[in-house]
Amino acid sequence: MANGTSISEFKERVIDAITHDDTIFYAFDAKKCENGGDLIDTHIFKYNKIPETVTEVSTYMTIMAHTKSLDRYHTFVVPSLEIYVYCHDKHMKMDRKITKDNRCDYLSRLLEEMFNGSTKYGGAGELKTVLNTEGTYNKDFLYRHLIFETIDVNKSLCNV
Repeated sequence: MANGTSISEFKERVIDAITHDDTIFYAFDAKKCENGGDLIDTHIFKYNKIPETVTEVSTYMTIMAHTKSLDRYHTFVVPSLEIYVYCHDKHMKMDRKITKDNRCDYLSRLLEEMFNGSTKYGGAGELKTVLNTEGTYNKDFLYRHLIFETIDVNKSLCNV
């Protein structure tokens, strides 16, 4: 059932998957981090950390989770996973042996491959990509904004 606890668990499962993926870890190009676990609270945040608070040339990601009611009886909800990938403009270029994409596009592709169609992160259905847009946050940071949605039960169907 969807509630505050399940939102926290949803975020934890997502962050755990991201930090245990070596390809994503290397795509961050985080010089001071030895493994994916080191990215937590340095490059991966459980809230929408805004670029004005970042003082170094880097890439970071914010993970947020939401739910909204799908019907007037609040039986079904739509949990969503919202991810921002922020890249400093001086950190956008990737090694061309790895990819011809910029860092934001490459990371968003890896995230879509990981989450789109998956049933193992939360909800009763598959996560589906419903948004993948890019933009410029400010003069230094560009971003990719991704949203994945699924469906879940908010209360027992036995009571309906």
